[in-house]
Amino acid sequence: MSYTLDYFTARETWRDWRVEARLLTDLARLAPAARVLEIGCGGGGLLKHLGEYGASAVGIETSQQALTAARTRGFKLVQVGQSHALPFCAGSFDAILGQHVVEHLPDVPAMLSECSRVLKPGGRLVLATPNAHYPDPAHFADTDHNHIYAPDELCEIIGRTGFVVENCSTVFPFLSHSRALRGLGVVAHDLFRRTPYFSTHGRTIILAAQKL
Repeated sequence: MSYTLDYFTARETWRDWRVEARLLTDLARLAPAARVLEIGCGGGGLLKHLGEYGASAVGIETSQQALTAARTRGFKLVQVGQSHALPFCAGSFDAILGQHVVEHLPDVPAMLSECSRVLKPGGRLVLATPNAHYPDPAHFADTDHNHIYAPDELCEIIGRTGFVVENCSTVFPFLSHSRALRGLGVVAHDLFRRTPYFSTHGRTIILAAQKL
């Protein structure tokens, strides 16, 4: 997939992206002026959303295309290399958010351990990532993806790296290959999240955890 400025700006107009951004921000339970880190900030859309909530947000990114896109838009970010070490002091942040970044990482436990280090005690980690139980796996065909997680698999890894999982559900059910029914699954996402099957088989995992 080509992660260009046009891609990043276009996806922020998608209803499902906006739903995810709202859910992530709500689950982060941000106090006024909370310090927030976004891992894999892409073109900066979620940073903008967090700023509208009054958060002091900074993003990290490895992709040069994404960095160029975010800098073009004036967002605060830090470039990092492939190392999982985060360039921040321990206890620097109230919350860490990641929207479709976990599936790209080669060593998720290492990054989660770093997230735990830079979070304050009681800090929150909130993630959105594709769901391996989604009935249409071709939707995630991307050579940049390292691993697609199932909800229980992701919860188990996070529980081993200094967090207690408080919420793990999925959004955007597979109803059909029909564009109209896919759209219905996005519009009525909250209704489907409350049903047993769809709560674990939606397209995107939404997970919130708290640092011990």
